[in-house]
Order: sequence, then structure tokens, then C-alpha cells
Amino acid sequence: MNHRTFSIGLFITSLILIVLGYFLMYPALTNWCGSFGLNCFSDAWTSGIGEPLFWSTWPLPFLFFGLIFVRREVFGAWWKIALPMTIIGLLIIVASPALSDFLTPGRTQVTELVVNTFVALSLIVIIWKYWRLWRLSKSPRVRPPLF
Repeated sequence: MNHRTFSIGLFITSLILIVLGYFLMYPALTNWCGSFGLNCFSDAWTSGIGEPLFWSTWPLPFLFFGLIFVRREVFGAWWKIALPMTIIGLLIIVASPALSDFLTPGRTQVTELVVNTFVALSLIVIIWKYWRLWRLSKSPRVRPPLF
């Protein structure tokens, strides 16, 4: 699969998840509740899933949109780092409590920290790989021996 189509898929998926988070926070907008009223979902759905998806993942569409325009080598380097970071980040988010206490942050704060760390490390990897490619293009070419 082309890395550009994969990046477009990531971009569209992140936008859909943000919209889904909004509708999980306010289920009456889509009439998911029917006649149950405004608060038919429990706090685990609204605060545990809806709020983190809507409030904390907003930097991801910008990152994924930017990945559409990077070179294949840069995307490959990013992917090698992004996959393990995503798995570890999802495990941290799932292990965090849905609602915050006095001492523990809630899932929204944990998701925000994980997403911001993911975006920052992604930008570092992308800049580093572009710098490496630029440096390799500026180095003098070594000619093979004639004999």
C-alpha cells in the first residue's frame, strides 16, 4: 500500500474518531438515547471515551495530514517508531481511570499527555530523518575504483 493512501486513511480515521467522541459526549444530538433523555449513557462512556476522543486527540489530524506530503523514507522511519509508541500509549490510556481523583489524572488528561508526546516524538523523528537525508545528499560521492 502506498504511504500516502495510508496517511489519508489515518487522517480520515482521526477526524471520524473526534466526531464520534463529540457525539458520545452529547448523545441527544443524534437521538441515540430515544426517550431516555439527555444522560442515557453512563459517565464511563461520556467521560471515559467521549471526552478523551474529542478534547485530547485534536493534534492527530494535523500530524496525519502532514504525513501525506512526506517522502517514503521519512514515512518508513516514522512508522517504525509510531507503531510501538501507539501500542504503549493505548495500553497506558486503557489502564488509566475514566474519571480523575485527587491524586490520579483522568483518562482525558492521560490521553492528552500520550497524544502530545506521540506528536512531539513524531515531529522529532520526521525532522531527524529529513536532516539525515539532506546530509547524505550533501556528502561527496565516493567513486568506485576503476579496476
